[in-house]
Amino acid sequence: MQDFDIAKIGTILKNRRIEKDMSIRDLAAKSGIASGTISQIETGKTSPNLLSLKSVCDSLELPVYSLFLQNADIHKIHFVRKNEQQSFIRNISNGKPIKESLIIEGKENIWGGIVDVPSFTDSGNYSYHGGEEFVFVLKGTVKMDMENCGIYTLEEYDTLSYPNTIGHRWSNDTSQDAQILIISTTPYISKH
Repeated sequence: MQDFDIAKIGTILKNRRIEKDMSIRDLAAKSGIASGTISQIETGKTSPNLLSLKSVCDSLELPVYSLFLQNADIHKIHFVRKNEQQSFIRNISNGKPIKESLIIEGKENIWGGIVDVPSFTDSGNYSYHGGEEFVFVLKGTVKMDMENCGIYTLEEYDTLSYPNTIGHRWSNDTSQDAQILIISTTPYISKH
């Protein structure tokens, strides 16, 4: 069994609090946990009990399980450049080879969509949900921020896949519009 890394948990909570533009006092008021306790949790000086941890995480809109992702989860992120994709000829039609490129394999029910990403826009806060997700850049450049795992700059035809339990968000910091294809094993929920 792996040791409980309170320093890592404290760093994740502190970074999330700062990202949410909250002071320790703001978080204490929202969570009902004393400021001193939050400070000690963030600096790794104390191990929080589960109820305190849940209250702080709820106040930060952060799933508790995201604090316990093992480094092995980072290795579940697959970044594939266009020139690294494995291509093959499955069949020939009217004398012409049909070339396919293997970019990712899915294991569950999936949905997909094309997202237009105008210049200088982003997807907002980190998103967390179950399943897996795959991103393929159709045009332009998009940055994928994988919480506590790195930022990946994807250019046309680059791909990225990851477990959705890792906080993720995208941005287009360029003056050119971009377009991405997202395929996810999380059921699609319409927001209208």
